[in-house]
Amino acid sequence: MYYMGFTYREAYNLPSWQRSWFITRISEEMDKARKANSDASRAAHHNTPDVRAMQGRQREQVPAKLRRFT
Repeated sequence: MYYMGFTYREAYNLPSWQRSWFITRISEEMDKARKANSDASRAAHHNTPDVRAMQGRQREQVPAKLRRFT
């Protein structure tokens, strides 16, 4: 009812095969979204200098072990 915008009465009056289909379909969509989000959050850490600058988390100085020829 929440994801498809049905009222309780509309969902109750649906034939059982349609209710089953909607539940299966919502479950598949949620699994796809969960997989897409978990892969993206695991792979990209948003730690590039330009992204950090846009988020207001830029560094004043580069860490010592990253400095070269100073």
